[in-house]
Amino acid sequence: MLYATGAAAQTELVEVLVEGTSLPPYVGGALSSPKYTRPLADLPQTITVIPDQLMAEQGVKSLRDALRNITGISMQAGEGNPPSGDQLKIRGFSARDDILIDGVRDVGNYFRDPFFIEQIEVTKGPSSAFAGRGSTGGTINQVSKAPRMNAFREIEVSAGTDDLKRLTVDLNAPIETWPGAALRLNLMAHEADQAGRDQVSNRRWGVAPTLAFGLGTATRVTLGFLHTEQDNLADSGIPNSRNFSLAGSGFEGRIAPVDTRHFYGYTTDYQRLTSDQGSVKIVHEFNESVSLHNQLRVTRTHNDSVFSSPRYAPGNLTTIDADTRVVGNQKPRDQIDQVLINQTDLTVKFNTGRVANTLVVGTEFSRQKSENRRRLDTNGSTTSLFDPVARAATALPYNGTRAQLDTDQAAIYVFDTMKLTPQWELNGGLRYDYVKTSVRGIDDSGRLPGYVSNLAHVDKQTSGSLGLVYKPVPQLSLYAGYGTSFDTSGRADLVQLAGGNNNVPIAESSFRVAPEKSRSVELGSKWAVLNNQLDLNAAIFRTEKTNARTPGLPGEPPLVLDGIQRVNGLELSVAGRINSNWNVFGGYTYLDGQVTRSNTAFEVGQRLDNMPRHSISAWTTYQLTPKLTVGGGVQYMDARNSNIRGDDRDNFTITAAPYWVGDAVASYRVNASTTLRLNIYNVANKTYTYELASGQSIPGPGRSATLAAQFAF
Repeated sequence: MLYATGAAAQTELVEVLVEGTSLPPYVGGALSSPKYTRPLADLPQTITVIPDQLMAEQGVKSLRDALRNITGISMQAGEGNPPSGDQLKIRGFSARDDILIDGVRDVGNYFRDPFFIEQIEVTKGPSSAFAGRGSTGGTINQVSKAPRMNAFREIEVSAGTDDLKRLTVDLNAPIETWPGAALRLNLMAHEADQAGRDQVSNRRWGVAPTLAFGLGTATRVTLGFLHTEQDNLADSGIPNSRNFSLAGSGFEGRIAPVDTRHFYGYTTDYQRLTSDQGSVKIVHEFNESVSLHNQLRVTRTHNDSVFSSPRYAPGNLTTIDADTRVVGNQKPRDQIDQVLINQTDLTVKFNTGRVANTLVVGTEFSRQKSENRRRLDTNGSTTSLFDPVARAATALPYNGTRAQLDTDQAAIYVFDTMKLTPQWELNGGLRYDYVKTSVRGIDDSGRLPGYVSNLAHVDKQTSGSLGLVYKPVPQLSLYAGYGTSFDTSGRADLVQLAGGNNNVPIAESSFRVAPEKSRSVELGSKWAVLNNQLDLNAAIFRTEKTNARTPGLPGEPPLVLDGIQRVNGLELSVAGRINSNWNVFGGYTYLDGQVTRSNTAFEVGQRLDNMPRHSISAWTTYQLTPKLTVGGGVQYMDARNSNIRGDDRDNFTITAAPYWVGDAVASYRVNASTTLRLNIYNVANKTYTYELASGQSIPGPGRSATLAAQFAF
């Protein structure tokens, strides 16, 4: 078994062989990026590592499954722009474009499967100094499985309710004829319906071969490739009663009062996705003090899909009764995202007098191109709200227009960790980004001259981080941290690549606006107890978007940066081992966020959308005997609001009710090579809203069960 250990700072995951039959702890000690030169316990920021061991026990089948372990994260339902996929908020701010693989932005809005992932690193708070544009709420970094010098073969076969069938394979083999070389191969095939939902289904497969040379030497080269394909009938949920025409009906501001199994889309809805990623990583250690990391990544993702968002028909209804009808608003996407990116990091350790420095200097160059062949949003046939029927819709043709979003970025950054005394450390970083964004509306048909547009904009931004760590004893770190971030006007949630109603991708007045900026201050402690087997963390923080976009006042441009959004919060977490048989992993987050300044006076004081005030996650396992382990967990999500209203006659805000949901697990070690595991999800079969948007809500999965057989040989 492999997991990240807290023994020392590393730029690569540390391999640990676990002797005996006791459970390895959930403690994560090292981050994968060379930008982080200290152990997790000595970093002045809330960062949580979800280890492979935890994901294996939970039977994690998607990135979303894994992120249920992290509090302060809420899921959003796609409504067309952007389409459905891994859309989420961290600490109240969108993180849809802040999902990474091995420190490189993973472009494309789709549902991710972690079959090739070793651990997931969730960093909270503004992090543009580390990740570039975006990252106001934080980042999610998926660390891929790398070749090792010990041979192993692991196969897991799963079957369960809702026609679940899943196979994963993890093979690692040193190449005996080439010392220091090894091959790792990960495979996945998955097929399942959605528990508690009619029609919804997911089909996917993937392969991820990785070849490494020079393991155990000063120069290491890793070649990686990832190919995944998906064919889903995706979930667009149930309609929200946001229509202002429902005022006074008693239904306004509520999710439709229907059986949550109901599906209002069309049997012809689909999502066909193909993603390819190729990477070359080179690490060279000149000596004990100087090392160089370089990573080159090429990515291409094609998302061809039609999601049908449920809407009341007609849209100006005044009440909901047995005659209420629903229409599926078909929202097509035929988009290709391509990325070429290169990151270089030089790490140098040296002393300045009595101060020990670890300096990282790096560059990042990237080119991102996104193009959508547009098909217009179209309403299909209607069906009953309370008794919907499965029905097909007419295929949507290409309407002759395309929308393009291209982003070229060049960055240089420097980080320095200074050990001032055995108790005090100071670290800081600066990053300068040059970002050129181009947006084009192209009319291949020649019939829509008003759609044609060609905009370009350049942003030059400097981001920073600063942290001070005090260790009164080796097991305790007290810290203060500060970080900034920026979001450009060319980001995907502002540029309308979707078909819509032949609208231009973005208006010039909205595009030629300087970036929004955010800053965060955090005070916290990280304490290792029980012989360093259990980590206890606590932090308080304030994050502010200091120049949020807001309408201009008379005499000003249509859009100005005079708004302020503020989030105050508290984070508590625990991870590790209470004793040799008992593991725990959990957290609590409190978020108090609102609009504190806006030129739309009605917005001031409103709570930020899709942000729970309280969220809790807890997971524990106990080894009853050398063969039998049992455990389970719970998640709590407080009430969330769907949107910020612009005035008292705007669409109503939808409030999703708070919920608790619990899971259980039991695993039995048949022999040294075979383990059986039973997972039961949503044990009480709770009905709850997992993804929330203004127009629709997507229920969480109903009760389901999975029986898995793990073979290691």
